[in-house]
Amino acid sequence: MSKNIVYAALGVVAGLILAGYGFMERSEVRRFHKVGRPAVVDPITDYTKNNSLLLAEFHFTTEDGKQIVKKRSFPEEALDDFKAGTPVRVLYLPHDPSTFIFEKDTGSWTLVLCGAFLILCSLFLGVRPASQTG
Repeated sequence: MSKNIVYAALGVVAGLILAGYGFMERSEVRRFHKVGRPAVVDPITDYTKNNSLLLAEFHFTTEDGKQIVKKRSFPEEALDDFKAGTPVRVLYLPHDPSTFIFEKDTGSWTLVLCGAFLILCSLFLGVRPASQTG
């Protein structure tokens, strides 16, 4: 078996794994939008930024009056809403309210597209004929 075929197979497997994780993330976001309960988080007073990652402590009250406080990362769009004074909504799981997403979160296609690109590149490079010497 040629090296090209082995590398192509490894690339396809890696691409499938990436795409699979991407689809799982998107499925999880859809689940939150289906079963999650809405809440408005209190305006944040402080956050940290490390490269492109924003981190803050969020406070909100569930439908049954439970106070939730959790430190986690958040999207830049939410920061824009906080700065504009717009209410920022989250969707939390009723059985585990400390697990939440931001209502505007739609899930990313990045992992799916990277996985598909890796698969296509691997197949393209794996099926090309071996170069001839001489």
